[in-house]
Amino acid sequence: MASERSKPGKIDGDSFRGLNFGWYGPGAVCRRAVRRQGSDELLRRMGAFLSLFAFLSLFAGLAQAQYAELDANRIHEIAGMLTAQPVGFGEPCSDRGAWQARAAELQGSIAEAEQAMSTPLPPFDEQAYLMFTRTGDRLPMEHNLHSRMDQLVPLVLAECVEYKGRFLPRIAEVMDSLAAMPSWTLSAHDPTLVNLHGVRYYVDLNAADMSDNLAEALYLLGDRIPAATRSHVMAELEKHVFAPMRQSFERGNSAADHNGNWWLYADMNWNAVCLKGTTGAALAVLSGLEDRALFVAAAEHYIQHYDAGFEPDGYDTEGLGYWNYGFSHFIELRENVLRATGGKIDLLASAKMQKVAMFGIEFPMMPGNAAAFGDAGVMPRPDAHLMRVIDHIFQIPASQPAMPEQSSGVQHVGLTSIALDLFPVSGDELPTPSELSHHDLQTYYADSGILVSRPAPGQDLAVTIKAGGNTTHSHNDIGSFVIGLGAVQPVGDPGGPKFYTKATFGPNRLDSRLLNSFGHPVPEIGGQLQLDATKVMVSVLSHSLSEAGDSITIDLTHAYSMPALRRVTRTLVHNRAGQGSIEITDDFDLTGPAEIIESLPTHGTWEKTDDHTVLFTLGGEQLRAAIHGPAPVTFSETKVDDYGNPFTRVEVHVPLAGPGKITMRFTPAK
Repeated sequence: MASERSKPGKIDGDSFRGLNFGWYGPGAVCRRAVRRQGSDELLRRMGAFLSLFAFLSLFAGLAQAQYAELDANRIHEIAGMLTAQPVGFGEPCSDRGAWQARAAELQGSIAEAEQAMSTPLPPFDEQAYLMFTRTGDRLPMEHNLHSRMDQLVPLVLAECVEYKGRFLPRIAEVMDSLAAMPSWTLSAHDPTLVNLHGVRYYVDLNAADMSDNLAEALYLLGDRIPAATRSHVMAELEKHVFAPMRQSFERGNSAADHNGNWWLYADMNWNAVCLKGTTGAALAVLSGLEDRALFVAAAEHYIQHYDAGFEPDGYDTEGLGYWNYGFSHFIELRENVLRATGGKIDLLASAKMQKVAMFGIEFPMMPGNAAAFGDAGVMPRPDAHLMRVIDHIFQIPASQPAMPEQSSGVQHVGLTSIALDLFPVSGDELPTPSELSHHDLQTYYADSGILVSRPAPGQDLAVTIKAGGNTTHSHNDIGSFVIGLGAVQPVGDPGGPKFYTKATFGPNRLDSRLLNSFGHPVPEIGGQLQLDATKVMVSVLSHSLSEAGDSITIDLTHAYSMPALRRVTRTLVHNRAGQGSIEITDDFDLTGPAEIIESLPTHGTWEKTDDHTVLFTLGGEQLRAAIHGPAPVTFSETKVDDYGNPFTRVEVHVPLAGPGKITMRFTPAK
């Protein structure tokens, strides 16, 4: 999965006003005036005085600052929970007993680190950064970034294992290179180049994660990092992350674009990712106790917006891939705050977020087979690392072994993530949920209208269908479904983009045939595709769940704008008798004639076997689809290849003279 988008809106404005008094403060002005008077001694004394003044003013300002939404008493209370000195995740590398006990499982990092040192470190490439604003292509910048950034984790781990100093020069080189980047944000998140040109700085997904990794490296290696590198990294952390965040905390929701940190109020993955990174960095390296408490208080307060993005039933409207990404960062934030406060603040305490934690267990139709709604990648799987952490927290013994080890979506493999694996937080366990539907035949998310219907023992046919749940990363897919057959999905929703471009999150996003309803298994009515799903009210008219089978009826009417359409409903029935069958009936109430095109996307192949039946083949599995309507049906196909996700849209043409029903019955072809 590609990196996330920046939220539309104003992102330029006031120039950056950092806390580096050597650049912008009164000292620079006064020193120039003294030079004109020609008094070197006065200059020396005045400079020393102003340096002391700036230092004291900074910390006095932290103590006295008024934060728009954060309670000073709460900040002070949290300060009492924290250790006197900053502490990162896990044990510092100087604890040789702790790291030697884990050396065997980290041997791969030594080979990676040696490989990294065998080639010169690529420099920052400004032309690659500018490609996004020039052409909309974000990949050159991101390739350049990762060619350097991805070296840090194996290098630090290798040094912590060996502790001989042979990786330290390259670690310092990488850290200095990353810190020196003029912009810490992805180019896709800096469209007006205010970060690149130093007009001002704000935090995005990359700045948050990179700051966390740099700070964790400083914590783990301590004084083995050269003093010049440490000072350099600390200064750039202040400039790119800590100072902009304090400004946002001070201004709150009153600023037009929240000082660029709009994600503080976002009910999606950016909120968790960026809070995790900035809070983790602050806890690992900021010396001021109240300063660290400020960032913890901010995390406690602003994470409520991420929580609000989930329905009460625990469904993640961003899809499984972004649950992997966002919730893994949420869990790391929870673990870090829980650790730092001695168990006094638990961001996972609410019943709702505990239900969200179960999404990776309850959403798959079968082990390793889950629907790819929205921008989720093809055949998304719960992230293996995240599932192991959740199993540990909730003391669940069986969920991960039932899942294939492969996982898709964004896996978080930063230093804090690995440190959490190596050194689990003591006392972070919660009671095991009393009921987990991954052992049941179905999961129904009532608030979102999502039904996951699983096979009976001995069967391998399953289905997931959605009514609503459309917000961030949505497609026009009301009524979309995915049929699972064993380890594959022969027909249904094709999933999301393999990569993003400038157009992906622009005003013409839904022009893509992958993202609009053309590429989804929903009807095209009289040439009309579905409307913007985020603006449509959807209702589930009925549903039933039993051992024998499950059913759901969804009203699709408001998803279309067509005068001749009075009503359209979709009913899905999963019958578990025999090998199992899935029947979908679309009921059209029309005032006049219209051609209906039932769309059946597939990543496999298809062939017509008779006048009303097609056979889908994928990964050694075959699924038969028999389609019947009030008039003869014909078949065609359209090849779609948007965003690196090629598939075939099998089209079932049914001319209706007026009201009528079209039924599609799917059965395993064995």
